[in-house]
Amino acid sequence: MILEVKNLEVRYGLKKAVDGVSFSMSAGESVGLLGANGAGKSSTLKALLGMLRPSGGEIKILGGEPGSFSNFEKLGFAPEEGVPPDYLSGKEYLSFVSRLKKPSKREHSEEVEELLSWFELDPRKPIREYSKGMKRRITLAQAFLGEPDLVVLDEPLNGLDPLMIVKLRNRLNEKRNKGTGLLYSSHILSEVEKCCSRAIILNEGKLVLDAPLDAIQSEYGSIENAFAKTVGDS
Repeated sequence: MILEVKNLEVRYGLKKAVDGVSFSMSAGESVGLLGANGAGKSSTLKALLGMLRPSGGEIKILGGEPGSFSNFEKLGFAPEEGVPPDYLSGKEYLSFVSRLKKPSKREHSEEVEELLSWFELDPRKPIREYSKGMKRRITLAQAFLGEPDLVVLDEPLNGLDPLMIVKLRNRLNEKRNKGTGLLYSSHILSEVEKCCSRAIILNEGKLVLDAPLDAIQSEYGSIENAFAKTVGDS
């Protein structure tokens, strides 16, 4: 397993944002993490990544504890509101992140150049001069540096044009086929249906559905219908 979550609980004061959530992921799985605003998605992701300390439960990610340096180079993360240092150029930023992930690796430029080209980014232009869509693309690009074993994407389609959405979907499917685990949090349910093999739905901090996509489609017809049934009727 590349990710194991058991009875996760996250509290903010008296409010319980995540309430006893348990799930696991294997290599090569692409899992959509779904829920309405306030369902507990962001708190779950922050706990998995070591950005906050859970109030209860256990998490093992890539064989280690959340936030440990031992699994840093094997993990990619694109936050929903990620803003890279805007005084750096695209190439400077990706080169910096690449060296952080693999400080002993002498040659980083080939991977950096490939990602800049693939995401259609100007390597020399300062990030402050990038459009909103370009800033989103470079945030996504850094998540793929170092060929991570697990990539976590939080609302990855924000600001992307339709052609880049199709390109990203194809890249995610290629990575999954090569054994990369993908945890994909999004409000765009139809897109999750196109690139995920399994869906997890949270509602008011609780896990209300965890099933393979084909099983969801067989029972509900679509993820949209499953979401409406499990969340809309609550």
